[in-house]
Amino acid sequence: MEDLIKLLDIKHVLVCSFVSWGVVQAIKPICKNRLPKHVSDAALRISAIIIGCGVGFGMESTAHGAGIGAACGAMSAFTVALVKRMLSSKAKVDIRELEDGSNKEDPKEDA
Repeated sequence: MEDLIKLLDIKHVLVCSFVSWGVVQAIKPICKNRLPKHVSDAALRISAIIIGCGVGFGMESTAHGAGIGAACGAMSAFTVALVKRMLSSKAKVDIRELEDGSNKEDPKEDA
């Protein structure tokens, strides 16, 4: 019986994490364009937790399901931030510049 519970929990963890990540990626451009940076970062992290909680509660209508979903949303937001930080430090590239499309190079060099 415990093996079945662990398998169901793993399924919940994966579904909640991926749905939370996907929805946050979809709303990220809207938040980044309309809100200041620190506000949009906080709003995206909070929305990841709320979305994960909703998905977890939708899959299992108990507090346990909502708790697993909220934890997965938080884990998803933290993991994305950690991976971006690690990649940018290894590559010595600012990933935010790549996402924003901004470039510090002089545009006259291409002409």
